[in-house]
Amino acid sequence: MSRLIFGWLTWFAASLPPWLGYVLADLATSLHWLAFPGRRHAALANLAVILPRASRADRARVARRMMRSYNRMIYEFFRLPHLSRDELIAAVEVVGKEHLDNGIARGRGVIIVTTHIGNWELAGVMVAQWGYSLHAVAGVQFSRWLSGAVRDTKTELSITTISPEDGFRKIIRALEHNDPVALVVDGNLYTHGQTVEWFGRESQFPAGPGVLAQRTGALILPGYCIRLAPGRFRTVVEPAIDPAAFATTAELHQAIAAAAERMIRTNLDQWCVFRPLWNAPAGAPAAEPAGRAHRADA
Repeated sequence: MSRLIFGWLTWFAASLPPWLGYVLADLATSLHWLAFPGRRHAALANLAVILPRASRADRARVARRMMRSYNRMIYEFFRLPHLSRDELIAAVEVVGKEHLDNGIARGRGVIIVTTHIGNWELAGVMVAQWGYSLHAVAGVQFSRWLSGAVRDTKTELSITTISPEDGFRKIIRALEHNDPVALVVDGNLYTHGQTVEWFGRESQFPAGPGVLAQRTGALILPGYCIRLAPGRFRTVVEPAIDPAAFATTAELHQAIAAAAERMIRTNLDQWCVFRPLWNAPAGAPAAEPAGRAHRADA
């Protein structure tokens, strides 16, 4: 049943004229803002850390734009399976692909670290369209009853989904085959992660990318996909972070965290994380209980 519903949603999104699809996505922003207070409060609490000198009204405006970006991404994701390769290539401006090509040429695979900016799903599809066998680590997507259908769709788009429960085994195997692996490094609470300075705060950050890079010798490539306009995108692959260039694992983790912070700060309006990442600072809105927070790793 979930696959039938997912198939209907993709058909409906693809049947809409793109201008109408984006209008509907934008109109849903107010509903999103009012109907999901947990997401709203979490976004405002995170922005209180990232924009400590901004007024609450300014943070609210940014948070609404973040929700609008997420609505647009959902529409784009459901439309994605019905787009041809030529349509995809025409819609996406590419910057830095040579960094991925050079990393793969070393023969040790690459680790792409990204964040929930713009359309992160489209970024993965573009890597697959370039002829690489992308392996993406992802947990529950959209909801548990749709997650299987989403994974099947990604398989059809030449993306292999690796569950976090599989641990490092499948990731290391992919890197040994000289394939790229994508890891999303924001959006979760890492109680056993690596301590780094992130957005001016001591934060727990995922240790996986750094540990994997040092174990396998794979380069780390920060990358993301932003929306330039409705239906127009830019996919960016930044210069590699070489694990051999860092004296300690802690320094490597800090470099990865700094890259993630930079891409978020630069594209804050399109950052789609709606769960509290830090304890709320003084004067910030209290977030809803964690069980009600939104999982934004669609």
